[in-house]
Amino acid sequence: MKFNHFLIGCFAGAVLLAVAGCSSPRLPEGRYSSTGREDYVLVNNDLIFLHISTPQENPDVFAFWDWAGGYSLSNNGYLTPDMDAELWKKWNFYYSFLYEKGALKVIDKGDGRPLMTLILEQPRRR
Repeated sequence: MKFNHFLIGCFAGAVLLAVAGCSSPRLPEGRYSSTGREDYVLVNNDLIFLHISTPQENPDVFAFWDWAGGYSLSNNGYLTPDMDAELWKKWNFYYSFLYEKGALKVIDKGDGRPLMTLILEQPRRR
């Protein structure tokens, strides 16, 4: 009987270790912005809000594209918003997002260079 309890305990421990190792990487929480630009990104746990300028090649009635929802972050730092397929095609045609060295880079896919680098702001004291 004690052996069965031991096996159940070992199995439960193995499951907990397996589940604990399956968490996906996340961005540090806060507001990411760039000096002199109105673009920003807000991160709260596994949710993100993007406020990014419309591409110059595709002017829009609005000056910014906004989107909020979940995201995933690959091990090499590429951020993928969990958008529906049609909206993701539009965003992904112009922009990609790379997190490295504490900053979120918005890459212009037209020339492959960073369009802007958004840095995590320090929390403000109240």
